[in-house]
Amino acid sequence: MLLLKDMDWIFSYVPFVLLFFLWLKEQCWILRKRKKRQGFLGYKLIYADQKGNKREKDFGKLLYSKKYDIQGKPDYIFQKRLGNAIIPVEIKSGSIKDDNFPHPGDRMQLATYFLLIEDVYGVRPKYGRLVYKDYMFDIRNTIAIRREVRRTLANMRKMLYTGEGKANCSVASCRYCVCKGTVCPYWQVPKQRKVKKAE
Repeated sequence: MLLLKDMDWIFSYVPFVLLFFLWLKEQCWILRKRKKRQGFLGYKLIYADQKGNKREKDFGKLLYSKKYDIQGKPDYIFQKRLGNAIIPVEIKSGSIKDDNFPHPGDRMQLATYFLLIEDVYGVRPKYGRLVYKDYMFDIRNTIAIRREVRRTLANMRKMLYTGEGKANCSVASCRYCVCKGTVCPYWQVPKQRKVKKAE
């Protein structure tokens, strides 16, 4: 039978074990939906997609990655004041409401900025932020999302070269597409029912 004094060592290690599991939980997230808030504590703004004053010479500049042959202008890039950690931020004009995930195209845009920023600034962002009117998402820069971006870029280049492509249509992926119900030959607009007028 264990005595209380024999269990002292257990009680002394419990706080460290709890702190380890809290740290592990923080490291393992891939996507977090949170209430919208502004700014980053301990970070400074190093890039914005529009020109500011004359001291901010790189603001508004189109960023180009020679390695991936992509270019773009993230809305904002923040850098940690102590260290070189970088966070890209993309602002969206729409709302997310009850959806638990960001729009797929917005997610891919932010993931593309991960590759672009890594090549231009020489620092791999740990995560990025998508900000909608009502909620925001922190999206981790994982191997899977980077692979998805490279595969999508390769498919787009192949479509441009051959002029042929295969659409990946589904209700989920087409829900927010600007081509839905207009120029897209894959999405059929449901026919309106004719309502009989009462005689």
